Amino acid sequence: MLVVSRNFVITPPTPDPWPVTADHPLVGWRNIVTTTNVAADTAAAGYPVSNLANPATAQGWRAANDSEQYITVTLGTTEPIDYVGVARHNFGSGNIPVSIEINIDGNWVEAVEERMLADDSPVMFRFNPAVPSALRVRLQEGDAAPRAAVLYVGRLLVLERKIWVGHTPLPDGIKANVANGRSQSGEFLGDIVLGEWRESVLPLSLISPDWHRLHMRPFLKVAKNTPFFFAWRPEMYPLEVGFCKVINDVAPVPVAPSNLLSFDLTLSGIT
Repeated sequence: MLVVSRNFVITPPTPDPWPVTADHPLVGWRNIVTTTNVAADTAAAGYPVSNLANPATAQGWRAANDSEQYITVTLGTTEPIDYVGVARHNFGSGNIPVSIEINIDGNWVEAVEERMLADDSPVMFRFNPAVPSALRVRLQEGDAAPRAAVLYVGRLLVLERKIWVGHTPLPDGIKANVANGRSQSGEFLGDIVLGEWRESVLPLSLISPDWHRLHMRPFLKVAKNTPFFFAWRPEMYPLEVGFCKVINDVAPVPVAPSNLLSFDLTLSGIT
C-alpha cells in the first residue's frame, strides 16, 4: 500500500530532470536504518527493535503491549529522505493508526498524517524531501500490540518511464510449491502447499543511457541480494506495493532507432 502525505508536491529529480508524474513507478531501496540508530518505546522478549534493520522478514520487532508506541530513527545524514517502508506488520489487522513525524530544528512535525491501513501488506509512506535530524513512526493504540519485520527510511528511486504493458502486478503473480496427495487408486486426498510467493516481470524500455548509469546501476548492484519496496502504479493502484528482489541477470540493450535502453527485471517477493 502507498500512503502519500496530503502536502506532497512532485518535484523533478536533479541533476537530470525528466517529466515525472505521481504514477511513475517507485523503488524504495535506499535505507539508512541500522541496528544502532533505531529505538522503540517497548519491545517484547526475543523481538528487539534492532530486528527492523534486518531485511529478513522472518524476524521482527514486537511491542510489549498495545499502548501507543514510537519507533524512532536517528538520522546522521545530510542527504534528503522522502519515504518510509514497512513490511510484515499488523497495522491493518490490528486497527493501529499510523503516522510519520520528522524532527526539524528540534521540533517534531507531521510528515504523513494519521492513517488506518487497509491490510497488512507492505506499505510505503511518501512525503516531501527533507533533511531531518530524526524520524519516528507513531503507532497509536489499537486492537493488538504492534509488530513489524522490516523498516526502511531513505530516498525513493522514481523510474524514468511508466509501465504500460507486459507487466503482471505482484499481487496477481502467484507462485506456489504444492505437493499433490493421491491414493494408490488415484483418488485426490488433498494438496499440501509447501510454499507460496509472488513473481512478476517488469519490462523497462526507452531508458536513456545517462539516466541508467546515474540512477539504475547503483540500484541493480544491490537488488539481487537486498529486498526493496516497489510500487508499479502508485497513483492508480496504491494497494499494489510489494517487497521483493530482482532474480534475473539484467542485461540492458540499446534498441534501434533511438538507441535507448530496454531490459526486463524479474521480481520475486511478498505482497
